[in-house]
Amino acid sequence: MLIKRLLFISLVITSFNAKTSIDDYFEKKVHPNSSNYGLTGILELPNARFMQEASLRFSFSSSFPNEYTSITGSPFNWFEANYRYAEVKNLKYGPSFYSGNQSWKDKGFDVKFRLLSEKYYFPSVALGLRDLAGTGAFSSEYIVGTKAIGNFDITLGLGWGSLGSEATFGSPFKYIHDGFEKRNSNTGQGGSFNFKDWFSGDAAILSGVEYDLKKYGLRFKLEYDTTNPDQSSFNPLPVKSRFNFGMSYFLADSLNLGLAFERGDQFRLSFNLTGDFLNDNLTKAKPKNVIKLSEETALRAKQDRGIFYRSLNMNLRQEEIYIQGATYNDDSVEVVVASSKYAKTSMLMGRTSRIVSALADKSVKEIKIDVMNGDFEVATLELDREEFDKALEYKSSVNEILESSKLISNSNQPSYLTTEFQPTINFPQIDWRFSPAVRHQIGGPEGFYLGQLWLRGDASIKLRRGLTIHSTIGFDIYNTFNDFINTSQSRLPHVRSDIQFYLDQGKNNIEKLKLEYMFSPRENVFVRADFGLLEQMFGGYGGEVLYRPFEKEFYIGFTLHRVKQRGYKQRFDFLEYATDTGHLSLYYDFPYGISSHFKIGRYLAKDKGFTLDLSRRFKTGFTIGAFASKTNIPSELFGEGSFDKGFYFSVPLDLFYTDYRASNISFGIHPLTKDGAASLSHHNSLHSILADSNKSSILRDWEDLLK
Repeated sequence: MLIKRLLFISLVITSFNAKTSIDDYFEKKVHPNSSNYGLTGILELPNARFMQEASLRFSFSSSFPNEYTSITGSPFNWFEANYRYAEVKNLKYGPSFYSGNQSWKDKGFDVKFRLLSEKYYFPSVALGLRDLAGTGAFSSEYIVGTKAIGNFDITLGLGWGSLGSEATFGSPFKYIHDGFEKRNSNTGQGGSFNFKDWFSGDAAILSGVEYDLKKYGLRFKLEYDTTNPDQSSFNPLPVKSRFNFGMSYFLADSLNLGLAFERGDQFRLSFNLTGDFLNDNLTKAKPKNVIKLSEETALRAKQDRGIFYRSLNMNLRQEEIYIQGATYNDDSVEVVVASSKYAKTSMLMGRTSRIVSALADKSVKEIKIDVMNGDFEVATLELDREEFDKALEYKSSVNEILESSKLISNSNQPSYLTTEFQPTINFPQIDWRFSPAVRHQIGGPEGFYLGQLWLRGDASIKLRRGLTIHSTIGFDIYNTFNDFINTSQSRLPHVRSDIQFYLDQGKNNIEKLKLEYMFSPRENVFVRADFGLLEQMFGGYGGEVLYRPFEKEFYIGFTLHRVKQRGYKQRFDFLEYATDTGHLSLYYDFPYGISSHFKIGRYLAKDKGFTLDLSRRFKTGFTIGAFASKTNIPSELFGEGSFDKGFYFSVPLDLFYTDYRASNISFGIHPLTKDGAASLSHHNSLHSILADSNKSSILRDWEDLLK
């Protein structure tokens, strides 16, 4: 009887503590999704919900006359940033001689910050800015709160600008400062941060409700639209109802379709495609199972080291790891390796150590792994073999391995020069590949998208260690560049704004052909020099120096080039324009994967200024970042956009495969091709080669040593 009572009590306690919900059993997961503009929201109105950090979302939303295409990223759980193209179908881009029949386009950035997380009695609260530094056509600011009550999400808040067009009352902040009382409603060329307008002028109460019918994968939306498009000074539209309602159907966690009815007479169709890159959810291939040699065989391999080196080379190659040198000492083995398969240095070290330990005699106490990236020896691990072997048998851990091991770097004294075994390398080494590629211009006056399908050929000829010829050639397959009809009106040297001529006349081109030399003259100092056709628009000569203290979190770099502008056909001819360009750079890695790059110097158009780049890298390798540049060029001379800016993201390829790959899918958005703040493109920049090679980067991924 006592046993039955105890069992009953334990079942009751378990039931109260169980986290499982009936929602977990529904086939489709319903969650907050994007508004019409891209950031997480209702339809026209925002809410206080956010995507999970390390997420990307592509959104498309179409009605008449406004159509939106956007990319949204979430570097943090409390922050979303959005880049949006808006098409207004009932307005023209410009005069017919300039842009034909193309409809009006607008580019904009939106941001949203979480101020308070949702609690049992309190809502989540967010602050956001729509069309940040834009033309003003859609500019809005808001503070909203969203509270979940059962399957309902209820949103209330305040909106200014376009969202405050209902003008329920004057700005509540006018009691803090008179500057909040009135708002400048003029639209312009965009690019300026109109701080004085933020949260100023009349405000409106925002309200909306969403309901999840999770069993059927549906999310219903209802809102009261305060944008009052019938009163817009920019593009007035008829309104029959200020209530908008719609629903989203979730086909999968990553894909949902939307249908809405707005303004009482217009339907809107939309879809969201979302990627979650916080975790790698694919099971990866395990390390190669190398059978440990018997004591007798291992001793014979030590005595006849040729056997050991051949066996080591064969086993490492099966893991796509390549020996650059090796030495078998009395109580240690040193191996110099390189691999293009593993993005994480710790994993390369771990897999190499497994194989060395399996083949080495019991007298070996230390395994020394020297890692190369390109022609640089970037890091060395001196590993306690006994502790490592214990960890392989689950009797120790990566932290205990770290305590008994050492990470160092001797970049100017590469070990491969002095190792006992040195593989025969026949120079020159030739590597080449062809692949289809796309070149394009987005958002120009002739059309929203003009592009080219291009056969790209990349080749490199390594003449000796550190000395390489790089080339990229392209062959046209199909293009729409003949539609270009407008030349650049920039009053600056046309260092970038003649992009149309380069695309149109350089359909078959030599994009790059240069000689490059790299070396390390002193410990933690790296040098790169190059000469030739450096990029699509410029050729010349110059170099780069990078100081990377292995034990620190910062890098210091300096670049200087003398360049001349290339001909539009991108062969071997040049235009008259020539200049010197160079920058002093400071890179710093903050906690939580946040990195910064600040550079100051002279740009291609001879303007002087600075660029600030901030990014966040997650454990999976997914990176998202943004940059902005400001030079001594006045905003009115710079033109539309007022200053240079953009954002980018990089997705590791191995997130899509069951094996490891060091390559990435990188995508950047540079809204405008302007001459101001234009930098020379650096192929094989030193920071791109060495960024993840310092001690803190290796320790960041240390848990992958045994994977």
